[in-house]
Amino acid sequence: MNLTHLRAFHDVATHGSYVAAAAAASVSQPTLSEQVRLLERHHEVRLLQRAGRSVELTALGHKLFAVTSKLFAAEMEAEAVLAKARHIMHGELRFGTDAPINAVGVLSAFRRRNPGVSIQLVSGNSAEIRKRVLAGTVDVGIIADETPHPDLVGRILGTQDLVAFVRHDHALAGHKAIRLQDLIHHPLIIREIGSVTRRSIETALSTAQLQPTELLETDSREAVHAAVIAGLGVGVIAEDEFNDDPRLVLLDFVDPIPPITEYLVYRQANPRTHVVDAVLECVGG
Repeated sequence: MNLTHLRAFHDVATHGSYVAAAAAASVSQPTLSEQVRLLERHHEVRLLQRAGRSVELTALGHKLFAVTSKLFAAEMEAEAVLAKARHIMHGELRFGTDAPINAVGVLSAFRRRNPGVSIQLVSGNSAEIRKRVLAGTVDVGIIADETPHPDLVGRILGTQDLVAFVRHDHALAGHKAIRLQDLIHHPLIIREIGSVTRRSIETALSTAQLQPTELLETDSREAVHAAVIAGLGVGVIAEDEFNDDPRLVLLDFVDPIPPITEYLVYRQANPRTHVVDAVLECVGG
């Protein structure tokens, strides 16, 4: 079996497109495409199928990807063992986070201690990052989801309050605080389903027996900020995610809303334990 062709398939399956995989592997897209094509032709199988600009795995492709993930993870672990003998760590850290701001401290410490390791940062809501950690496509994740899972280990990083914010000329901009009651009189801008921020504010409103009259759903915290700047309503986010923008006014909630707890999570049986251990050393506690 040609391992070069197998790695080409693994890279494309990992990144979801030939373009992204070629960039990550520092090879040309035609070269990568040809290597995958040769693998499929040699074994007379179909592993990948194009879906617009991205690719999707066939049923057989999914099975092979599960094998190659273990194969190349073992290869990286072997490299790490040898590198550690020289007191040097190389390779890649695949780090997922529900908000880049939450990962800055850990990643800065990691980079100082392990300058030879490249970092791949993936962002998404807590549900998405949790799935990636369980699937093994990221090594470590930061999420605000405390739901226990037998395959996951979690470590508390800290807590932060839920806050609201409006545009500087909004009717509530002159206030220093806001009530949950106020949210039912203005369009509420929140994240998509799967976001812990959304779950927290919806739980608080439900507990107070309040129902917003208008809801605007976005797919990212950046989109929440953009919608508020556009004057579309009141945004709700975790305090650390607020952008210090002169066009925006931050409002604390008067009502007692439980803070959001952020966790560092990783798989119990991770073949890349050397990378996880290196991250944990940067967290402390």
